[in-house]
Amino acid sequence: MNIKNVSKSGSERGFTIVELLIVIVVIGILAAIVIVAYNGITNRANDTNNKTDAVSIQKVAEAINADKGYYPGGTGDATTVSSTATLITSFGASTTTKLPSNVTVTYLASGGTDPSTFSTVKSAADGSPHSYTVKVCGGTTGLTVFYPKREDSTIQKINIGTGC
Repeated sequence: MNIKNVSKSGSERGFTIVELLIVIVVIGILAAIVIVAYNGITNRANDTNNKTDAVSIQKVAEAINADKGYYPGGTGDATTVSSTATLITSFGASTTTKLPSNVTVTYLASGGTDPSTFSTVKSAADGSPHSYTVKVCGGTTGLTVFYPKREDSTIQKINIGTGC
Protein backbone atom coordinates (compact mmCIF):
# COMPACT_ATOMS: atom_id res chain seq x y z
CA MET A 1 0.00 0.00 0.00
CA ASN A 2 1.36 3.32 -1.01
CA ILE A 3 1.06 6.36 1.27
CA LYS A 4 -0.07 8.44 -1.62
CA ASN A 5 -3.10 6.17 -2.06
CA VAL A 6 -4.24 6.54 1.56
CA SER A 7 -6.89 9.22 1.70
CA LYS A 8 -9.29 10.37 4.30
CA SER A 9 -12.77 9.10 3.68
CA GLY A 10 -15.68 11.47 4.36
CA SER A 11 -16.93 9.38 7.33
CA GLU A 12 -13.69 9.69 9.33
CA ARG A 13 -13.93 13.00 11.18
CA GLY A 14 -12.49 14.13 14.51
CA PHE A 15 -12.56 17.18 16.72
CA THR A 16 -10.10 19.93 16.14
CA ILE A 17 -7.99 21.25 18.98
CA VAL A 18 -9.94 24.52 18.88
CA GLU A 19 -13.25 22.71 19.38
CA LEU A 20 -11.83 20.75 22.30
CA LEU A 21 -10.46 23.93 23.92
CA ILE A 22 -13.85 25.65 23.57
CA VAL A 23 -15.57 22.75 25.34
CA ILE A 24 -12.99 22.83 28.14
CA VAL A 25 -13.45 26.60 28.60
CA VAL A 26 -17.26 26.26 28.71
CA ILE A 27 -17.01 23.50 31.33
CA GLY A 28 -14.65 25.68 33.39
CA ILE A 29 -17.07 28.63 33.27
CA LEU A 30 -19.99 26.43 34.34
CA ALA A 31 -17.93 25.00 37.20
CA ALA A 32 -17.05 28.51 38.42
CA ILE A 33 -20.73 29.50 38.39
CA VAL A 34 -21.68 26.39 40.38
CA ILE A 35 -18.98 27.04 43.01
CA VAL A 36 -20.15 30.64 43.52
CA ALA A 37 -23.78 29.53 43.81
CA TYR A 38 -22.81 26.80 46.29
CA ASN A 39 -21.04 29.31 48.55
CA GLY A 40 -24.14 31.52 48.58
CA ILE A 41 -26.37 28.58 49.47
CA THR A 42 -23.99 27.56 52.26
CA ASN A 43 -24.03 31.06 53.74
CA ARG A 44 -27.85 31.18 53.63
CA ALA A 45 -28.02 27.76 55.32
CA ASN A 46 -25.68 28.96 58.07
CA ASP A 47 -27.78 32.12 58.49
CA THR A 48 -30.91 30.00 58.88
CA ASN A 49 -29.12 27.81 61.42
CA ASN A 50 -28.03 30.89 63.40
CA LYS A 51 -31.58 32.25 63.43
CA THR A 52 -32.96 28.86 64.49
CA ASP A 53 -30.54 28.77 67.43
CA ALA A 54 -31.52 32.34 68.41
CA VAL A 55 -35.20 31.34 68.27
CA SER A 56 -34.38 28.35 70.49
CA ILE A 57 -32.87 30.73 73.05
CA GLN A 58 -36.03 32.84 72.74
CA LYS A 59 -38.29 29.84 73.36
CA VAL A 60 -36.31 28.80 76.46
CA ALA A 61 -36.53 32.35 77.87
CA GLU A 62 -40.26 32.53 77.17
CA ALA A 63 -40.81 29.11 78.77
CA ILE A 64 -38.96 30.32 81.88
CA ASN A 65 -41.14 33.46 81.92
CA ALA A 66 -44.32 31.40 81.56
CA ASP A 67 -43.22 29.03 84.31
CA LYS A 68 -41.67 31.44 86.82
CA GLY A 69 -43.10 34.84 85.88
CA TYR A 70 -39.81 36.47 84.92
CA TYR A 71 -37.21 36.29 82.19
CA PRO A 72 -33.67 35.13 83.02
CA GLY A 73 -32.06 37.95 84.95
CA GLY A 74 -35.39 39.66 85.56
CA THR A 75 -37.03 40.73 88.80
CA GLY A 76 -37.69 37.63 90.87
CA ASP A 77 -34.74 35.69 89.48
CA ALA A 78 -32.74 34.36 92.44
CA THR A 79 -29.61 34.42 90.27
CA THR A 80 -28.03 37.85 90.03
CA VAL A 81 -27.11 37.95 86.37
CA SER A 82 -23.89 39.90 86.00
CA SER A 83 -21.74 37.62 83.86
CA THR A 84 -21.97 34.93 81.19
CA ALA A 85 -21.77 32.20 83.85
CA THR A 86 -24.68 33.62 85.86
CA LEU A 87 -26.71 34.13 82.68
CA ILE A 88 -26.31 30.45 81.81
CA THR A 89 -27.27 29.50 85.37
CA SER A 90 -30.33 31.75 85.12
CA PHE A 91 -31.33 29.95 81.93
CA GLY A 92 -31.03 26.71 83.86
CA ALA A 93 -28.50 25.46 81.36
CA SER A 94 -25.91 24.51 83.95
CA THR A 95 -27.89 21.47 85.10
CA THR A 96 -30.77 20.81 82.74
CA THR A 97 -29.19 21.98 79.47
CA LYS A 98 -32.28 23.88 78.37
CA LEU A 99 -30.29 25.81 75.79
CA PRO A 100 -29.42 24.01 72.53
CA SER A 101 -26.26 21.93 72.89
CA ASN A 102 -24.32 23.71 70.14
CA VAL A 103 -24.99 27.23 71.49
CA THR A 104 -22.89 29.42 73.74
CA VAL A 105 -24.30 32.66 75.10
CA THR A 106 -22.45 35.77 76.19
CA TYR A 107 -23.87 38.21 78.73
CA LEU A 108 -24.50 41.85 77.88
CA ALA A 109 -25.82 44.17 80.59
CA SER A 110 -28.91 46.31 80.11
CA GLY A 111 -26.88 49.50 79.76
CA GLY A 112 -24.29 47.86 77.50
CA THR A 113 -23.81 48.94 73.91
CA ASP A 114 -25.47 46.69 71.36
CA PRO A 115 -23.01 44.75 69.19
CA SER A 116 -22.56 46.59 65.91
CA THR A 117 -19.96 44.48 64.13
CA PHE A 118 -19.96 40.99 62.75
CA SER A 119 -16.74 40.16 64.61
CA THR A 120 -18.33 40.95 67.97
CA VAL A 121 -21.00 38.28 67.59
CA LYS A 122 -19.93 35.61 65.20
CA SER A 123 -20.44 31.97 64.42
CA ALA A 124 -17.54 29.68 63.55
CA ALA A 125 -17.58 28.36 60.01
CA ASP A 126 -16.08 25.01 60.98
CA GLY A 127 -19.13 23.80 62.92
CA SER A 128 -17.81 24.69 66.36
CA PRO A 129 -20.34 26.08 68.85
CA HIS A 130 -22.31 29.10 67.75
CA SER A 131 -21.94 32.21 69.87
CA TYR A 132 -24.82 34.54 70.68
CA THR A 133 -24.88 37.70 72.74
CA VAL A 134 -27.87 37.95 75.09
CA LYS A 135 -28.69 41.39 76.45
CA VAL A 136 -30.42 41.21 79.83
CA CYS A 137 -32.94 44.04 80.24
CA GLY A 138 -33.77 43.46 83.89
CA GLY A 139 -37.19 43.59 85.49
CA THR A 140 -39.75 41.59 83.59
CA THR A 141 -39.33 43.36 80.25
CA GLY A 142 -37.37 40.66 78.46
CA LEU A 143 -34.12 39.99 76.66
CA THR A 144 -32.55 40.66 73.29
CA VAL A 145 -30.56 37.97 71.46
CA PHE A 146 -27.99 39.12 68.89
CA TYR A 147 -26.85 36.71 66.20
CA PRO A 148 -24.72 36.99 63.05
CA LYS A 149 -25.93 37.06 59.48
CA ARG A 150 -23.01 35.82 57.42
CA GLU A 151 -24.41 36.61 54.00
CA ASP A 152 -23.83 40.34 54.46
CA SER A 153 -21.89 40.34 57.78
CA THR A 154 -24.58 42.16 59.74
CA ILE A 155 -25.89 41.62 63.24
CA GLN A 156 -29.51 40.56 63.62
CA LYS A 157 -31.53 40.54 66.81
CA ILE A 158 -34.59 38.90 68.29
CA ASN A 159 -36.46 40.63 71.08
CA ILE A 160 -37.87 38.42 73.80
CA GLY A 161 -40.79 39.99 75.59
CA THR A 162 -40.52 43.69 74.85
CA GLY A 163 -36.77 43.39 74.44
CA CYS A 164 -34.26 46.01 75.50
